[in-house]
Amino acid sequence: MIPPPLGQFGNMPRNLFRDTGFRNFDFSVAKNWHLGEKVGAQFRAEFFNIFNHPNFANPYGGQNGFGLNDPSAQPFGCGCATPDVAAANPVIGSGGSRAVQLGLKFTF
Repeated sequence: MIPPPLGQFGNMPRNLFRDTGFRNFDFSVAKNWHLGEKVGAQFRAEFFNIFNHPNFANPYGGQNGFGLNDPSAQPFGCGCATPDVAAANPVIGSGGSRAVQLGLKFTF
């Protein structure tokens, strides 16, 4: 399980490393109020990764910056971060920890 010599193919089959799949459930709730004919308000509550399920990157994963053409990559890449944390977006996105976002919008 080491990289093959330059210009040769290795003997590892495709999809040797399996993962558990990507699971990310988001949830949003909104409430609208009409305050007269021309004025209104909307309150929103948004939950990203509501079940707080970790999604780890695969070895040589695409978004984590470690790949076959990356000279700083370890022999098996890095499976140590979620895809969005490895892509420098630790708050909202694909696979990060649970995040809650509240918003209030006035329309006139």
